[in-house]
Amino acid sequence: MLYPTRPAFRRARKVSLVFCCLLLTNALVSLPLRARAAASPPAALQGDPSLVGQWSPPVNLGVILIHTHVLPNGKVMFWMRDRNAQGDVIGSTQTYLWDPTTGGFAGFPVNSTTHMFCSGHSFLPDGRLLVTGGHHGQDGVGEPHTNVFDFNTNTWSRGPDMNAGRWYPTNCPLGNGETVVVSGNINGTLGVNTLPQVYNTNGTLRSLTSAQQGLQLYPWMLLAPNSRVFNSGPDQFTRYLSTAGAGAWFTGPTSNFGFRDYGASVMYDDGKVLVTGGGPPTATAEVINLSSENPAWRFVGSMANARRQINATLLPDGQVLVTGGTSGAGFNNAIGSVFAAEMWNPQTEQWSTMASMQTRRLYHSTAVLLPDGRVLVGGGGSPPGSGGDVDHTDIEIYSPPYLFKGARPSITSAPTVVNHDQQFFVGTPDGASISKVTLVRLSSATHSFNQNQRINYLSYSQTSGGLNVTAPGSGNICPPGFYMMFLVNSNGVPSQASIIQVTVPGSPSNAIDDQRYFVRQQYYDYFNREPDPGGFTNWMNYINGCGNDPSCKNTRRVTTGRGFMESGEFRRRVGGAFNPASPGAGYTAYNREYVRQCYIVYLRRDPGEVTNPANEGYGWYDYLSRTGDYQTTLGGFVNSGEYRNRFFKP
Repeated sequence: MLYPTRPAFRRARKVSLVFCCLLLTNALVSLPLRARAAASPPAALQGDPSLVGQWSPPVNLGVILIHTHVLPNGKVMFWMRDRNAQGDVIGSTQTYLWDPTTGGFAGFPVNSTTHMFCSGHSFLPDGRLLVTGGHHGQDGVGEPHTNVFDFNTNTWSRGPDMNAGRWYPTNCPLGNGETVVVSGNINGTLGVNTLPQVYNTNGTLRSLTSAQQGLQLYPWMLLAPNSRVFNSGPDQFTRYLSTAGAGAWFTGPTSNFGFRDYGASVMYDDGKVLVTGGGPPTATAEVINLSSENPAWRFVGSMANARRQINATLLPDGQVLVTGGTSGAGFNNAIGSVFAAEMWNPQTEQWSTMASMQTRRLYHSTAVLLPDGRVLVGGGGSPPGSGGDVDHTDIEIYSPPYLFKGARPSITSAPTVVNHDQQFFVGTPDGASISKVTLVRLSSATHSFNQNQRINYLSYSQTSGGLNVTAPGSGNICPPGFYMMFLVNSNGVPSQASIIQVTVPGSPSNAIDDQRYFVRQQYYDYFNREPDPGGFTNWMNYINGCGNDPSCKNTRRVTTGRGFMESGEFRRRVGGAFNPASPGAGYTAYNREYVRQCYIVYLRRDPGEVTNPANEGYGWYDYLSRTGDYQTTLGGFVNSGEYRNRFFKP
């Protein structure tokens, strides 16, 4: 059983209690749209903006940003809960477009055909926004509808209906261009929708009938490098979902803190997940590396403030910004509001306190990364928080410290579309100063979870007039769709983003085809550690020196594996017969150990004594002893189906 300590009736009781709390506040939602609070917030934290960043003054847009999305054209779409004097507006939601370059609305409100409050949402590979479920007249009752917004025409269209209603569902984009939809409440009688469904690339739905499972509402679903979807919370008991065929669930590692209600989860690197905050309000944070041999959660540095109802935003330099929330007891306690932002550094795994915003941002607040590297924060107060916190129709924009550390690098040219594993040219006069090239997927945020964001670090080399950059090699590392590409210089300052579409892979995608992932995996498998930056860069440059030649890349990948196998660090780690003065044909002890280590490192199993013709490894041992051909021997393991299956589990 996947919920040994959280039976279904306890989950249903918890959801019902939340419904009751929300229903008690419904009468207050129709109050005039103005920001109100029980007490004035503290003065904004002052300091050197190059250390703590800087917040803009609040700007009133007249709309509560409960669902917020950054579109491929750089504009921001958002909506709130539509109500009239009698109650909820059935069958329609006013959606708004805002232009961050001008600071004004980009057009009149556009109506959808569904009440999309409390829906799930993420972007399709072509940049359209897929919205699933919504609000059917009252809290806890879900819509079965899907809706799609086309940013090219600013129009909504209805998609196929799902099996049943979903209120508080989660979307997760997949590596093949599909989208899986999970959870969401049907109604107060039927409870949570247990049937995951996949939105296919042709616009139809298929049901994962063998993967029915009760989950928390708005579960934190993240695509893992092995092609499965990782349910990282808020439950303590994590799990993986395979979307192949009729679907299947697999038990994952149990996190340490426990239930993190309205905390946050982000994938801050390939297969690396950070969870933090949540209820009861906690300052703790945990990370897990899904690509390690035995993934396990571990605590990292805690925030300075316990927080519930938070938002976590990935920044262009790879750091994670946490905004808003409350340290007060209960579901949404305005008295314990936290105004200071905090920044998590993935290198040190520690937090730093940033500048303070002026407005409380609690339940129903959102935060998204803009193409200029700033963070838009808005919403909250609807329904009101206990202690007084009502209808925040204003926004504040945070400029992180990196925007106060000197001139920004510029992008003079970049492609609009790239394929997986394609090398492409980015024009910039600042190539010599660039230290990172990152892709940050467009945001689609609500209810403390961003259902679309993730980050990729791209390998690159300097060339005349700019950089040769290599796109990620796998849809499971970089799901197809639109991303903001940033150049980050040695001072940590990002460029303005160039928005790029990464296309759908033509065949099933395997994470090990991504060159960065491959090199990093050599460090994990051979040395059981993170890469050292210098060595990692050297191996990446060696492989990517092939440009777009797949045969050359494969040869250099095998040679890279040999470099690790024959390195002094690995030989010292293994010891014994694996340390001769001059290996080669006829070196029986060395060749035996070489073949055995190929099995252990790449296939994670021991073949036994390989000099015994009855054992599996004898064929490779015999070949190696006759030929001394270590390149072909190791290449057989690197390119084997068994090795590749470690990183693609449909």
